[in-house]
Amino acid sequence: MRKLLLLILTAMLTSVSCLAIEEVNLDLPQKNINLDYFSNIYYGEIDKNEEVSPVLKLFSENGLEFENSKINSVKMYFLYDGTLNFNANAHHSSHASYKFTSVEPMIKVRFNENKSEFMFDYNLTRRLEGYSNGFTERISMLYLSHKLNDNQTFIIGQADRLPGSYDGSRRIMQQDMILKSQLGRTLGNARAAGIRDKGKYKYIDYDIGLYDSTRYMKDFGNGLDFAGYVMLKPFADVNEMAGNFKIGSGYNIGHNNISYNMYSIFAGYDYKRLHIHSEYENADGYNAVEESKNRADGFYTTLIYDVTPKLSLIGRYDYFIANRDYKGSYCQEYSAGLTYNAFKNLKLMLNYVNKNYSNKPDSNMILFATR
Repeated sequence: MRKLLLLILTAMLTSVSCLAIEEVNLDLPQKNINLDYFSNIYYGEIDKNEEVSPVLKLFSENGLEFENSKINSVKMYFLYDGTLNFNANAHHSSHASYKFTSVEPMIKVRFNENKSEFMFDYNLTRRLEGYSNGFTERISMLYLSHKLNDNQTFIIGQADRLPGSYDGSRRIMQQDMILKSQLGRTLGNARAAGIRDKGKYKYIDYDIGLYDSTRYMKDFGNGLDFAGYVMLKPFADVNEMAGNFKIGSGYNIGHNNISYNMYSIFAGYDYKRLHIHSEYENADGYNAVEESKNRADGFYTTLIYDVTPKLSLIGRYDYFIANRDYKGSYCQEYSAGLTYNAFKNLKLMLNYVNKNYSNKPDSNMILFATR
């Protein structure tokens, strides 16, 4: 069989975060082939490189590699993410909706002996309230990076989310639950262009940078901001025996149309199958996806138990005050969920969320997604 149609995307009522591969010609020996073959390509478990089409290599774990060239490799990705949401409030009205969060083609080019990298990530379906959602605002990542050494990387451009808090800066595939915490999605979860220095060492990780204060390249020149995060790992020498304890803090200050000042404190503990994460954040004005002069704060605690290496039970308590000048502006969320890690790039996620408001009817949500 010389032609094979790869990757039939199904379950359009869910979201799938996966590799997108088109029909290609494979120069393979005449033998029966199943989908395990293509999984083996991604994980680099095929020894005979001549058996793999160059198109497939673009989507493999290391990408399409080159010898005797200034470009070391080119790798392509495709991210599809969304959520099927069923919502019911205290007045018994209900509705179901499907939200496309991300449809993102991405390309990564490595050069300079794999010390330097160019990354472009474009979200075709981004819809941000208060934005024109033009070309530049749909760019998720556009940056150049260079590894200064094995532990330190310098970045210029727009890369990951701003490092003002632990939950607010996490990538989609890193999230424990389908929704970030209230403080994560309100005070963080935003991107900006700038320069940043990221370090990863035995006892400390850090991510610090100076940015233009606009978000998602909406406009430029209104001001600058500083965002930084430091994570301490004091048990690095005894992780296997005592578990992995981490404590971190983030800070974000600047001026766009308003002045804002935010700080966060995080503590986490991971021991075998048990994971506990907790974070507090305080904002005197904030500049995230939306700007606000409100003084807000909140905290969450997440408890995770790995039933098996692939299946996890998750619970979270989340408290957030949108405006401390109004005592009746808080919201509590009680969340429970299951996450199944089918393989490296696919999560099946089912969450239940109860929202308890101080000034409006409570509501309940059931969310299903894959990532």
